[in-house]
Amino acid sequence: MLYIVSTPIGNLQDVTLRALEVLGTVDFIACEDTRVTAKLLARHGIRASTLSFHARSERGAVERIARSISQGAKGAYVTDSGTPGISDPGAALVRRIVDDGGLVIPVPGPSAIHAAIAASGLSFSSYTFLGFLSSKPPRRRRAMAEHASSRTVFVFYESPHRLTGFLRDGLEIFGNIPCVVAKEMTKRFERFYRGALEEVIEGIERDGVRGEYTVIFDNREQK
Repeated sequence: MLYIVSTPIGNLQDVTLRALEVLGTVDFIACEDTRVTAKLLARHGIRASTLSFHARSERGAVERIARSISQGAKGAYVTDSGTPGISDPGAALVRRIVDDGGLVIPVPGPSAIHAAIAASGLSFSSYTFLGFLSSKPPRRRRAMAEHASSRTVFVFYESPHRLTGFLRDGLEIFGNIPCVVAKEMTKRFERFYRGALEEVIEGIERDGVRGEYTVIFDNREQK
């Protein structure tokens, strides 16, 4: 069997008792970055065998993990933070284990998407998650333009060195819509920027860009 284990998005205490139990009893843990997972394991006194599984190693790693599972091993898959299978190669691994007749068991927990939504102050019952858009501005703007007519709430991930460009593209294409930007959630410098998109951009540029960001665009109202 393979456990899909959610891990903290920042604060290492944000891990469930069940997750710790699973990580302490499996035969191996497949990690996005073994160095990041090692910090979590050390914090909670867990000794475990780890192996690297990320986008660049996907094909070979899936084969190795699937072989171990088919031979009766119990494994866990974790990413650097949050719930696996979202904006990472976890889906390919899950499909392979299921196709081989193995058992896949989710161990729910932290999620940057839901943490940002819960603290956004926006009231909505449905949303569209678009993850990371292209790092290339023309492709990013094209992707935004394709969704500009959809009257819904969008949730994105964005890296610090692209954030202001991303937000300015959003202002140009969506207009001055309501926006929430969550910075470094659960960490020491956690910060939420809420307001019209122009106001959010001004605040972020004033404070400086550093950390990990989850962005929410409320595009439900007409421009």
